Amino acid sequence: MQAYQFEHSVPSSHTVTVNLPRDAPTGPAQVIVLFPDINDALSQPRPPQFANIEQYLAWHDVQPASGRSAEDVDAQIREEREGWSD
Repeated sequence: MQAYQFEHSVPSSHTVTVNLPRDAPTGPAQVIVLFPDINDALSQPRPPQFANIEQYLAWHDVQPASGRSAEDVDAQIREEREGWSD
């Protein structure tokens, strides 16, 4: 079974059109529409969205430092790579 996931906003017409990739198979398919639970959506913070790079950079400049050094990041990358199978 293959799955394709798309984020989409449902308009007031309640009609959604999906364009599948060209390599998607043709024939019978199941379509499932998932809406977030309103209680979950209200309780979880949403990631910031930016209209342009300037907004992102302004936001980034006021974020607290992660406390991780370049060596810490490199070590984590090494550990991840070591876990990859050939």
